[in-house]
Amino acid sequence: MIFSILPEESVDGRRAYYKSYLGSNCGFLFADLFFMPITRTKKEEIVRLLKEKISKASSLAFVKFHGLSVVKASQLRKKFRAVDSDYTVAKKSLLKIALKESGKELTADLEGEVALAAGYGDELDVFKVVAEFARKEKDVFQILGGVFGGNIIDAQTAKALGMIPSREVLLAQVMRVLLGNTRKFVNILDQLSKRSN
Repeated sequence: MIFSILPEESVDGRRAYYKSYLGSNCGFLFADLFFMPITRTKKEEIVRLLKEKISKASSLAFVKFHGLSVVKASQLRKKFRAVDSDYTVAKKSLLKIALKESGKELTADLEGEVALAAGYGDELDVFKVVAEFARKEKDVFQILGGVFGGNIIDAQTAKALGMIPSREVLLAQVMRVLLGNTRKFVNILDQLSKRSN
């Protein structure tokens, strides 16, 4: 039998103490969470860090992640890192304050446990990762909205942005259309030249 108390700081700034019990025969994990309130200074620091992320980001996505396992959250973070983005769990009230102070005030309330996905590279990459993950994990991960082009967008728009193909794919599609039309034009000219002879 294993019994331990592990302090771990959650992203929203509260200090959590996990008390775990692992039964030797039954093999289950039982955890209780005890939260200590965070100080005003800590809240101000969190808001400052969130404002930094918001100001540096080319696009933002707000997601609800209730019931997301640690393993899946780690996989998601890895996908975000691959596209120069990050994923931060934040207290809704502090996130709203950071957005308001950054000039991007939310009109609708965010529901449930909320995370902020910030993209620093291509504006669409963060929405693609979020949309793909939401399709696979629809029970525990939902898109709530975001910020694109400096404007607050709703969930439907964020999902639609996630479905837009990459720049390379769009260029390939345009080239395919142009080459196809060029071939048709050359064939028509060839047929006309054969008829005139």
